[in-house]
Amino acid sequence: MLAQLASGLEAADAATVLATMTDDVTLRVAVHDQPFEGREVTGQILTAVLDGALHDVEVTETIRQAAGQAGAETAGQAGAQPAGQPGAQTAILMFTVQVADHPGTADGLLVVRCDPDRDNRIFDITVFLRPLAALQALADDMGRRLGGPRPGDGA
Repeated sequence: MLAQLASGLEAADAATVLATMTDDVTLRVAVHDQPFEGREVTGQILTAVLDGALHDVEVTETIRQAAGQAGAETAGQAGAQPAGQPGAQTAILMFTVQVADHPGTADGLLVVRCDPDRDNRIFDITVFLRPLAALQALADDMGRRLGGPRPGDGA
């Protein structure tokens, strides 16, 4: 699943990226306080992002949680798993990218959580991007592309 995710990102293929995710995927991004929920909304965002807001994505490293390794520490409890996702695996994809209206290259991280009971598909994805100027350029570009209310708000 991670190789398919990386390949889809590098090819700017939103459908391939979305195929790695569960129907109830949660997408978390730095420019919104609340996460986006579900494949439909995530698909809208991925399509807009990969249609030009981000380009020349190159996944530079993938870090996987070792098989049998306990989950990340949560709320001070070593090895704790988030509620409702026992056995979930965590991975980090590091990437470089060009951001529309931002000179130079930006660095990013995707933190993904995969569910082995659902074909290792991604149920939670968090996106980080730096420098701050690149994140702001991405937010501005996405605002122009999506316009109107936040996807999934129904307004």
